[in-house]
Amino acid sequence: MMALGMRRDGVLTSGCITDIQAVTEDSYTAITTRLAVTYDAGAAVDQAGGGSQCVALPAHLFLKQSRLTATQSVVGSEQRRREVDFHHRVAAMCMPDAPLVRCYYAAFSPETGESCLLFDDMSETHFSMPSAAPPDRTMSNRVIDALATFHAFWWDHPALGEIAQLPNAESVASDIADIRTYFPRYADFASERLSSAQRREYAAVLNQLPRLLNRVTLGKHLTLIHGDANLSNFMLPRDAVHDGALMIDWQLWGINFAAHDLAHLIALYWPMDHHRILERDLLKRYHDQLLCHGVKGYDWHACWNDYRLAVILRVLFMPMWFWTSGAPEAFVWASFERAMAAFMDLSCVDLLT
Repeated sequence: MMALGMRRDGVLTSGCITDIQAVTEDSYTAITTRLAVTYDAGAAVDQAGGGSQCVALPAHLFLKQSRLTATQSVVGSEQRRREVDFHHRVAAMCMPDAPLVRCYYAAFSPETGESCLLFDDMSETHFSMPSAAPPDRTMSNRVIDALATFHAFWWDHPALGEIAQLPNAESVASDIADIRTYFPRYADFASERLSSAQRREYAAVLNQLPRLLNRVTLGKHLTLIHGDANLSNFMLPRDAVHDGALMIDWQLWGINFAAHDLAHLIALYWPMDHHRILERDLLKRYHDQLLCHGVKGYDWHACWNDYRLAVILRVLFMPMWFWTSGAPEAFVWASFERAMAAFMDLSCVDLLT
């Protein structure tokens, strides 16, 4: 499998793999294996084009396989299919310096719902952090830069409608129906934790969803989003001066306005005192990076209001979706506290009138 994937990618054009040392562990959604690879002497030379050119073959690879026994319900067969689809179709269309980890092989079985993906192992140059860990300003900048680079490339890209369905009246109506179906059950579960004022705010949001979601049906200033842009889905550079952050785990990608990723990353997951310090500076940096990458007609005011809108449409309802998926109650309540704090801090209620 590894040799076939690397041959397809033009890496291993001659010779073969002679030995593999593997270290395997279970993650929340997958079985991951770090592989130390040894090649024969012939594999050290790329003879493509009839010449002889020395190439650096990857000595360390990362294998990600489905863990069907996992108790989580966030990532199922459809999400695994989407991740494989991303690396087959979307990643291949990205710019050469996209903030992605190189994928040599990606396969999905419709019969079993299993997936298997083979990547470069980036652990020598990059590391990961928990989703709610407070990154320092330098690491926060690297993450924001990665998002801006990726978002800018796909910003109103003419191929968006070819790689996925653009938001439309039908998809928006389906989203509204889902939220309105699940929220009463969540509110019953939350019971006394929801104050009277918070219940009124949620009621106002539920009533205004059709108007608020018009933002995504306008067909303007949309991009490809990660869909689960928490810190654990970034590989952070050990040398933050020379290297950038990389985005991983593409099971939930889709098309929306970019602030969904920003609000998910900052307002939903970071400790409240931390994101209050960094939030505005990071969003200004993000907006500046968009302009540097060629995005036009999207001013700072629009960026800021999109962020506030994403707090309403995504962050405010994520505790409900966490609860629906069976997340631990402590996690649900922590995300609820952060969501409500962001809603209040950013005066999001003003967008409801």
